[in-house]
Amino acid sequence: MEEYTIENGSVPIDALKAPFMNIADYTKAHESLVIFCHDVFIQYEGGLLLVKRKNHPGMDELWPIGGRVQRGIPTELSLREKTWAEAHLELENIIELGCGRTYFSTDPFGHGKGTDTFNLTYFAQGKGSLNLDDVHEEPFIITEKTYPEVQKTLHPYVKDFLEKALSHLTR
Repeated sequence: MEEYTIENGSVPIDALKAPFMNIADYTKAHESLVIFCHDVFIQYEGGLLLVKRKNHPGMDELWPIGGRVQRGIPTELSLREKTWAEAHLELENIIELGCGRTYFSTDPFGHGKGTDTFNLTYFAQGKGSLNLDDVHEEPFIITEKTYPEVQKTLHPYVKDFLEKALSHLTR
């Protein structure tokens, strides 16, 4: 994905940064807008790392590390920061896999409108010691051998991009 600065680069991208919204405003935005996210299938310990989500949307689902893209921060840097915050891993050799859109009937705020996300999806190699944050648990490493065991249990978005990511595993 190409990224372009505004007005031919005359305004620094840092000028677009914004703090996180207060919960009431973000709940309203979540209820009304498509949320722009990025996810990464991380090569770690010989396979691809998935984690179980402890919150909505996708609670109790195996999912890649990721979430909302931060405003005013280049996508790759935002992905690196999100990965560090959620898993304490550094990313190397980031490869774009494509994009997808996910729809969930659930939402994390109880507004009853579900969750609608547009996701840029990546593969990368993870470095460091895995240490999950408080909204993720039960790390699961998927290899070509273990994939058939869990294939039918995965969300279609995860399944489709996991298959793409498996082709990038280095041995």
